[in-house]
Amino acid sequence: MANKTKAKRKGGGHMGLALLGCAALALLLYLSGGTKAHTGMQGAASEIAANRAALEALERREPIDLKEEIKRRQRELLAENNGILVDDLAAEQQKILAMADTPLDGFNYADFARWFDGTAIVGDSIIRQLRLFEMLDAPVFAEGGIHLSVELSLLDDIEAAKPSVIFLCFGMNDVGVFQDRVSMYVERYSKVIRRLQRNLPEAVIYVHATLPVTEACVREDSDYQYIGAYNEAMKAACPELGAYFIDSAFLLEARPDFYSSDGRHPNRIYYPLWLTYLADITGLSND
Repeated sequence: MANKTKAKRKGGGHMGLALLGCAALALLLYLSGGTKAHTGMQGAASEIAANRAALEALERREPIDLKEEIKRRQRELLAENNGILVDDLAAEQQKILAMADTPLDGFNYADFARWFDGTAIVGDSIIRQLRLFEMLDAPVFAEGGIHLSVELSLLDDIEAAKPSVIFLCFGMNDVGVFQDRVSMYVERYSKVIRRLQRNLPEAVIYVHATLPVTEACVREDSDYQYIGAYNEAMKAACPELGAYFIDSAFLLEARPDFYSSDGRHPNRIYYPLWLTYLADITGLSND
């Protein structure tokens, strides 16, 4: 009987120890869970405080003018890419040359009017032909025989029109005036650019390379030999002036049949290709 009692007590002792262990484990689990919950609450509170601070900072900021922000970004993009907004200029030129045999009625002239709305294309008789060939009207500011050695009255008209983009296309007549005085040509061109920048500070200005002439023209008039030097000098001057230099000589070099009979002026088919190229590389055709 005594042995049985001892055995029961011994068994009861084991059960008590087990219950005590379970209680201790439960307490540990509770404390562990409680700590995690507490830490989670602290993290959530910190996140809420950070979000509140961010919202308060946004409320203190000046309201953003979306149009001005877009303009600012566009200017940054132009500066980053030297005014050229196509990824592969060579591929763009090949695309234009592939369109070279498109009949004149195969182009959408309404696109040209839309793309160049609010721009100014400025120059001599080469530019005037845009109007004569009925390619464009309003954006064209041109006079036959014009050169940079005189005051340009058409600048008043350009400034009155307030274009957002200006294409300056001079040089063909200037070679006969300045000849080998390249620096004088650059000085006069720079004066025109600075005036436009002063009076139209929001306008983006492109300087278009003087187009090449045929070899026969160079033989007849040696002044045309300076065209290359004029272009190199203006290309070098443009970054300091805050203007962008562009060149479409590839069209006439690849297709000399685009010259008119005088070997200086492009013929009619050149112009829709040229306008498409200008609109593409300057981003106007994306609008």
